[in-house]
Amino acid sequence: MAEIHGKISETGTNLSERMEDLLTSDIFGCMRYLPPQKVLIPFLGRAHSFHGNTLTVLNKIIRVHYSFWPSIRLTDRNPCEPDVVLGLETESGHVHLILVEAKYYSEGLSSKEDEIAKPNDQLARELDNLDGVSCAVLKWKTYLDVVSRALLFVTKDMGIPHDLLAQSLSEYTRKRHREGDIYWVSWRFLPSILEQNIAIESNAEHMAVMKDILTLLLKKELTMFGGVEPVSEYFNLPAFYRSIPSKYSWPDIPEHLYIDYTYEEVR
Repeated sequence: MAEIHGKISETGTNLSERMEDLLTSDIFGCMRYLPPQKVLIPFLGRAHSFHGNTLTVLNKIIRVHYSFWPSIRLTDRNPCEPDVVLGLETESGHVHLILVEAKYYSEGLSSKEDEIAKPNDQLARELDNLDGVSCAVLKWKTYLDVVSRALLFVTKDMGIPHDLLAQSLSEYTRKRHREGDIYWVSWRFLPSILEQNIAIESNAEHMAVMKDILTLLLKKELTMFGGVEPVSEYFNLPAFYRSIPSKYSWPDIPEHLYIDYTYEEVR
């Protein structure tokens, strides 16, 4: 998908500059070939927002619409180009719209706050456009009814980047005079989701796609610390080391071994 949308030159000369787009293409592009309940919905379910909200995703999603790098130009808003816009469609024709901004190597955002009337910080600008974007703008089926909207920020951080999100939300509130919220999730949450699903997957094609995604994430070291394995797994330790005593007792020491220190000697 990154090549289709011109994010990588034919000669590969700009490849190092477009690693974010390539990662987005690899991960979300592969998700298109899987039922949403396998990876996408569990991944979205791990997201939480700056204000402490969780991203609620219904399980009864019949299909997902994907728009990669759509150019969104709405009246009285600075234009934006999110990495992906997801449309989670239910049986009733309702759509939960999620605008995704993904980062990998980049530090910070591509645009910053300024003094013009419209939000210009990258996330504030996308949050501003989120309110007005429609299925028609995204060239989806126009009869679909958008019932919820969310902006999702995906990074490789171990925890939510509070300072960065606070900066974006501050500009949005100052210029639009209303509060917004931004959800966050880490690429690092994906490996555990994939491993759990691979272990129970019976469809060979689905398993192949999930293994490819997992291999890529492991190669890029986008994982979380998994804890320390018990030592007893590797060594046949004596029983003394494998059990926790209920109480401790000190050995009796003969009186002639006692050392009586005075206060002055200790000082």
